[in-house]
Amino acid sequence: MEEIRFTIVGEVKEKYKSSKDHLTGQVADIADDAVQSYDRQLVMGLGEKEFGKLRIVEEAIGKLDEGQYGICLDCEELISEERLAVIPFTSHCVDCLEIIEKKNTGI
Repeated sequence: MEEIRFTIVGEVKEKYKSSKDHLTGQVADIADDAVQSYDRQLVMGLGEKEFGKLRIVEEAIGKLDEGQYGICLDCEELISEERLAVIPFTSHCVDCLEIIEKKNTGI
């Protein structure tokens, strides 16, 4: 889990540094300004996703410390080892995740 956290933090730092370096360039004309603005928004959006994933990973690490890791937030049953092997920071079992997805899609 710490390995995943380290990777995410490194990616976010690199994207932030790249975005910051990109901002220091001179704008040649309006078209370049528009492209740079779009690029900044894209990088920032990616950063937000990574920060969200980092938050989830840190919550999972906290659960490890509390002895609550691998327990579904909804049904409070153990999450299968197979699921945790694929998504070690998951907080829902497959059955509860399906229910959540159905609610969110209106099915």
